[in-house]
Amino acid sequence: MSSIAHQHDLLQLFMLHRKDLVGYAKSIVGERHVAEDVVQDAYFRVIGVEKRKQGTILEEPVGYLYQIIRNLCLDTLRKKTRENSYMQEEDLSLISSDVGQISPEQHAGARQELIVLRAALNELPERTRLAFELHRFSGLKLVDIADRLDVSLGTAHAMVSSALEHCKTSLKRQTE
Repeated sequence: MSSIAHQHDLLQLFMLHRKDLVGYAKSIVGERHVAEDVVQDAYFRVIGVEKRKQGTILEEPVGYLYQIIRNLCLDTLRKKTRENSYMQEEDLSLISSDVGQISPEQHAGARQELIVLRAALNELPERTRLAFELHRFSGLKLVDIADRLDVSLGTAHAMVSSALEHCKTSLKRQTE
């Protein structure tokens, strides 16, 4: 069976089970629009696996989709939890400071932090820095970064995480 024909079969299979897949994702994430995004991402991941492993036919594509959806839902919930905690911390700092005015000291401190971050990014290996910049500044997903840099998803995640940790450590050293 050709790759194109197999992708067409996967699309038909996906469309046949889409309602159940979205329902499953919604039961985990709680919001239909988020569930639909997760299901769409899962489909593209399956197609991506098919493209990378041409000639390999998934034995249980529906089961594989459910597993990918579960993992993506859990990732989405973790990301949402992290974002909420960051937002709460930021909201608290805004409440405690005068929002309308930035003091010269705050401005100088922010400039110093930018200098430290720029230096920290320049200390990173080029591919790690690129992965971090693509993720944080360009908003690319780890899957897209992995494809662009021709590395595994786990390696892309590790590159972005290590760059973030390096930046945090550099900022922490600056404040000590």
